[in-house]
Amino acid sequence: MVERDFFEVMTEASLMFLLAFAAGSILPVGSEWYLVLLLEQGAVAWLVTTAAIIGNTFGGWLTFALGVGGRKLYERSHELPRRFQVAESLFARYGRWSLLFSWVPLLGDILVGLAGVAKLPWKSSFVLIFIGKALRYLLIYSVWAGLTHL
Repeated sequence: MVERDFFEVMTEASLMFLLAFAAGSILPVGSEWYLVLLLEQGAVAWLVTTAAIIGNTFGGWLTFALGVGGRKLYERSHELPRRFQVAESLFARYGRWSLLFSWVPLLGDILVGLAGVAKLPWKSSFVLIFIGKALRYLLIYSVWAGLTHL
């Protein structure tokens, strides 16, 4: 194992956090490749994986907040159509669990944004977003660890 100094370890974790944050928001970037690259280069696995999970989750929370804010902005000058209210009711009833798929590229961003627009309860939404995103990065880490120990 290569010994790393504190500055290098913190830089790797910080960059992983920032890239995962961007990937978790509505920006069209990926962060999985960087996690694997860091792991291959001998980074502190638990630290960069945790940074990826937290950054991606915060990015998802930003997308949720943009959904909430977008709705408020729309409601200032428009009345919500009836069909939107029906869709909102259905999403509130059945869509909450779809946030476990917040890790899926593009679809996850849409689901998280819709959850904000639909005014789903933020605490349970945030927990489900965290679980979904954590499962993705833990799966990536597990596959990487399994492949490196063949």
